[in-house]
Amino acid sequence: MSSRELRSLVSIADHGSITAASEALFLTVPAVSAHVANLEREFGVQLLDRKRKPARLSEAGLVIVERAKEILRLHDQLHNAVADSSNFSGVLRIGASPTVLTSIIPRSLAALRKAYPRLQVRMRYGRPAFLIKRLEHDEIDVAFISEPRTQLEGVKWTMCALEPIVVIAPPHARGHTDEALLREFPYIRFGSNFLVSRDIEEHLAARQLELKDAMDVESVDAIKLLVLNGLGVSIVPDGNPRLSQLYGLRVMPLGTPPLMRRIGIAEAVGGSKPQIAAELLDIFRRTSLHDVHPEPV
Repeated sequence: MSSRELRSLVSIADHGSITAASEALFLTVPAVSAHVANLEREFGVQLLDRKRKPARLSEAGLVIVERAKEILRLHDQLHNAVADSSNFSGVLRIGASPTVLTSIIPRSLAALRKAYPRLQVRMRYGRPAFLIKRLEHDEIDVAFISEPRTQLEGVKWTMCALEPIVVIAPPHARGHTDEALLREFPYIRFGSNFLVSRDIEEHLAARQLELKDAMDVESVDAIKLLVLNGLGVSIVPDGNPRLSQLYGLRVMPLGTPPLMRRIGIAEAVGGSKPQIAAELLDIFRRTSLHDVHPEPV
């Protein structure tokens, strides 16, 4: 019996099927099935009711899952207790929202790998609500998300970076203020399903700026290409404004003082890897681009 086999069984209980469990664990379906089969041979009981589609845990499986959760919790605590913070190893499972994944994370992960070459990083991206669920199910260790609007039960959020929210406009734009640029072209709205989108909409409403909507797009990179081709103007979080300027885009802060997005690390209260999470937070604070702001044009 191994911890990997127990994690596979617990994941099936959490997600309802072998297929969903394999996706959550970054394993193949045959690998998860083999883990369950090994446990069944060891315990001498059937852990899955395979007559049902998808296969569900049997009564014996449900009993073992509860004990397995306790064992895994103790296993993780023991590993953490003896961990040498100067020599972290093993796997760190990081979740990130798509906009954060393409801004502050690449530079910071490079610093993390340099500091701890034995630490293996697994990335998973998704919207904040999805990532919080993954934290609750112990499928990721930390998540990089915008500041939640409400207190999250059982989750600790700590700020690690400030990211500017900027107006981007085509290279030939004539406006000299953020409002002038926004009124000069149709407005490409950054998808409404992200936390930062609500901040942008509230800012525009407070300034009573009614813009000519052109389209809704949920990818910052796609928006930049649309803007570059003169199809509109947009407001996006931009952790690396210099990259936007390489496209030749006009980049200008939104508002005075400039509107900023607060990005932080979310982790489960009582999580199994607090030392690594604390070190990760320190690295991200030191390497984040919070001191890079777009230059007025």
